Amino acid sequence: MKSSIVFIMVAVFLVSCEQRSEESIKVESTTLDNGKYLEVEKTNKETTHIGLLTKHNYGTTQSFKYKINLKEDEIIWKGKKDQEPKHIIFCKDTIYMHYFEKQFIQTQTIDTITQDTLYGSYFEVKAFFLKNIDERYFNDLLGTQNWIDISIQEYETIKQKCKEYKIPNDQELSIGKIIQ
Repeated sequence: MKSSIVFIMVAVFLVSCEQRSEESIKVESTTLDNGKYLEVEKTNKETTHIGLLTKHNYGTTQSFKYKINLKEDEIIWKGKKDQEPKHIIFCKDTIYMHYFEKQFIQTQTIDTITQDTLYGSYFEVKAFFLKNIDERYFNDLLGTQNWIDISIQEYETIKQKCKEYKIPNDQELSIGKIIQ
């Protein structure tokens, strides 16, 4: 019993990894033809897993986050991990956004012959749409400003009424793309 515990402890130590992360930030700004100043900040993060004793590289993962800042309107959108903004619409006093998100999908199927349950997973890119709700008053001192989800139909209706602008990004995500 004692020797098996020691063996497990040694095995865990041998396969233990050290994580090394590197972050880089890229800022791109542009003035749209409607006069709005758009600042797009992208933070890339690479994490490498290195064995403590073996010094073997057990893999590197990459993730990113975007932040959009509309200076004159004092409106900020902070994306979550692996969300890429694609388009923005300024319509009357409201702002709309279209973005892509990489989502983790888990699958479960049953083998009809062996009756075993098989598990799998993959990443898929999906489109989402947002509307900015700005309920700030008295020079933006009171109230809140946030983003709410809207349907593709609502976004398409707004797109027909007002001009859609492309947001500068690195084109890492495309719709329906399956990532292993």
